[in-house]
Amino acid sequence: MHNAEDEGVPENRKRIYEYIQNNPGTHLRKISKEMRLAMGNTQYHLYALENAGQIRSRRIYLYRHYYPLTIHKQDEIVIAFLRKETSRDILIYLLENPGATQNDIANFKNFSVPTISWHMSRLVEARIVTSRKEGKFMSYYIRQDLGNIIDLLKIHHPSIWNKLADRLAELVLELSSRIDEEKD
Repeated sequence: MHNAEDEGVPENRKRIYEYIQNNPGTHLRKISKEMRLAMGNTQYHLYALENAGQIRSRRIYLYRHYYPLTIHKQDEIVIAFLRKETSRDILIYLLENPGATQNDIANFKNFSVPTISWHMSRLVEARIVTSRKEGKFMSYYIRQDLGNIIDLLKIHHPSIWNKLADRLAELVLELSSRIDEEKD
């Protein structure tokens, strides 16, 4: 919202707009809870923002997710899945372990295989992950351009990206010390 447009715009609407700018892909309940606004009040302002063409929304399974207009439409689904902790953890695991099986992911998350199967079916249906039968097991791979998911993590989840970068740095140091040991 630009300054000239700010006159006459309710304060809560401005706050919600800014929240969506900073948290694309968030849904109604989260906005309402984090901003400490009544659900009806939040719905009213989201409706007004969308009707004014300042934000857009997209229903993904049970929730309607809200996005600033600066987000590319093809990134909306990925961003929505990155907002969910379990889906985000699975995607990060697949970035680090392409071809992981349901058992691998279940062990990593400490979840049951049926629970992981449910999450994987959603990721496959959303065309973020692809599955491939390899022997008796189903292996999973990130379908999207890897750089795209990494960029979305960097931009919208910088703290998670920093943890990944730290793990990568530790891995490089570990590998280089192994190489040094083998030389000696």
